[in-house]
Amino acid sequence: MLTIKNISFRYDIELSFLFKDLSFEASDGDIVSISGKSGSGKTTLLNILCGVIPKIIHGELDGKVFIKDQDISKLTLPQTAPCISLLMQEPDQQLFFPTVEQELAFAPENLKVPKEKIEETISSVLLELNIESLRFEETAFLSFGQKKLVTFASILTLSPDIFLLDEPSAGLSKKYIEKISSIIKKLSESGKIIFIADHNKDLLSMANKKIVLDKIS
Repeated sequence: MLTIKNISFRYDIELSFLFKDLSFEASDGDIVSISGKSGSGKTTLLNILCGVIPKIIHGELDGKVFIKDQDISKLTLPQTAPCISLLMQEPDQQLFFPTVEQELAFAPENLKVPKEKIEETISSVLLELNIESLRFEETAFLSFGQKKLVTFASILTLSPDIFLLDEPSAGLSKKYIEKISSIIKKLSESGKIIFIADHNKDLLSMANKKIVLDKIS
């Protein structure tokens, strides 16, 4: 379960608040769409949910975010990541290793997962996304869409309880959007919580809960 309690945020004291007393609750298996005009704060909200705001990106933040009963402000970002992970809009901000395989292995290695299990997980995730051919490719030379798929794959290998997906369909063909939709459905059925900020109506239509700017249902 993820609970947002009375979140208010603005980047600077001279600016207006993007959110004011925003509260919301997502339970296991929920798919939550986040929609609104460009600049309305969709990415900002995702950054708040995973702790990037205010730990890396600063501003005036009030309110709390809880994963189950744990206040995430009390956790470091490495402590938060296994519970809640963010797929960023720009994959270059999220790729740190020379090859795809190294990128996918990083999170489970940090969690001390046995090497054999890591190999098995990487193979499974690449197969599920139909990108097995990218396994030994250099991340720097991938297309934008391929980078997007690899960053999504890296979160899948980590397998957090909560997925925050910022524009997951960007740069992808209809085939891969459908592939991601199928994976999101499976994640939901397994009890994962998924937040989706995207302009693709098919992805947003999967949601059983939604956040639209200051309107929540």
